[in-house]
Amino acid sequence: MKEKITNKEYRRIKRFVWNRIKTLPTKERMTDAGGLGTIVEAFDESVLARKLEECLPSRTGNRTHGSYRLALTLISSFIYGHDCLDDLEWFRKDPYLKESLDGKVSAPRTMGDFLRDFDDEHIEKLNLFLVQMQRTYRKCFNTMLEPRYRSQVLVQDIDSTDHEQSGDEMEGLAWNYKGHWCLDSQVAYDDYGLCGGLQLRPGNTKSGVGAEDLIAQIFSGMKFKEEKRLRADSAYCEKDVIETCIRLGVRFTIAAHDGYTGWKERRSEITNWEEWAYSQSQIEKSLKLGQRLPKIELGRIYWSPGWAKNLKIPLIIKRTWKEGEHKKITKKHKRQSTDQIRLPFDIEESGYWEYYAIVTNENLFEKSFQEVFEFYKKRGNAERFIREEKYGYDLKHLPCQKLKANHAYALMGMIAHNILRWAAILEQPDKPNFSKKMRKRFIHVPGKLVSHARQLTLRIPERYYEEVMRLKEQLTALRDLPLLDTC
Repeated sequence: MKEKITNKEYRRIKRFVWNRIKTLPTKERMTDAGGLGTIVEAFDESVLARKLEECLPSRTGNRTHGSYRLALTLISSFIYGHDCLDDLEWFRKDPYLKESLDGKVSAPRTMGDFLRDFDDEHIEKLNLFLVQMQRTYRKCFNTMLEPRYRSQVLVQDIDSTDHEQSGDEMEGLAWNYKGHWCLDSQVAYDDYGLCGGLQLRPGNTKSGVGAEDLIAQIFSGMKFKEEKRLRADSAYCEKDVIETCIRLGVRFTIAAHDGYTGWKERRSEITNWEEWAYSQSQIEKSLKLGQRLPKIELGRIYWSPGWAKNLKIPLIIKRTWKEGEHKKITKKHKRQSTDQIRLPFDIEESGYWEYYAIVTNENLFEKSFQEVFEFYKKRGNAERFIREEKYGYDLKHLPCQKLKANHAYALMGMIAHNILRWAAILEQPDKPNFSKKMRKRFIHVPGKLVSHARQLTLRIPERYYEEVMRLKEQLTALRDLPLLDTC
């Protein structure tokens, strides 16, 4: 029988014991958001702040906190990383934020009333403000960043996503094609990851509906001959989108929808396929990993839409060789079935060709088929920013019952996203951090609020101070930039 040892003896023979540290309360005014003011102050001192104030509904009354103060509080809440309106209670308990907001931190209920004040006019103004914000920050990058990090051409990626909800009384909730009980949003991001506009719609709205309005918005104020580009998936391969792009002088690269273009039945028309050219680094990497690079070929046909039969739009088709028999599992029957879209010339004894197509009005005398396809593949960055929108700013869930209030809430979230993304690119342009890491490095900074000779001072640890001051120096560059007119 083993002898029982006491807890004291166990602690003595154990190699490591967690050191017990006594915890006591303090009356000193402490904060865990010491870096928040640096980023919010930079926005508040810029011309963008005055323009935002013009987009807000007016609030009157003796006890009102004012529309701009409420908007800045909500934007600060998004930047800090709050998950819902109820988290604003933490701002009311933070002495630093309470002093920054002049002692008037709004309650969640007040913020909800503020969001319900927004109507169609204010929603439209906020969307146009996002465009001005995007262009102003791009101007800032062209002034501050090294030439290799600058983007000379405005490239917009447009996509839609659903926002699943669990309630029943929220306006606009509906079942979408995935079987999700949700709202739906359509959003555009540029090549820096800055948001240029967001539409919030009922959950059963089809992808691409109303996209022409968003496209006209994100390219508003630009001359026809200015170089600008749009990338989108096959949901946007339709008449209104293509007509709008042609009218505005936008170079588009959109995944081709077979039901609209009928490209799959015309693959046999291509007789001169071009081989995909791999870079030396890709070849060396494949040799190192012992993997064979796939065989890829590119071809082109011309598509004449039914609404403009004299128009001939290039349609670039990529085919990739796959080994073995081609089978797929259909969602409807949950069983293996032969793919019905294959044609006899696709099939050989050892494998089959897998196809993908894009429709574009790029100048194919200046660019090769491969360059256009590689440019289109960068559209995947939009998916990353949609994930950031949902999980970095918790726009996966929306707080209000009224659709317009939720739309205003989401637009405020996108304003916060642009502010933090702007700071991230200035701080590290080669690999800008997403919101989670930015908050850890620059927002959630511990500090102590000290009052001396009627002067408030925030004292933060030395290990944070240098980084915060360096970022603050970069952000002050926005003060001298004019607001770019997009009308």
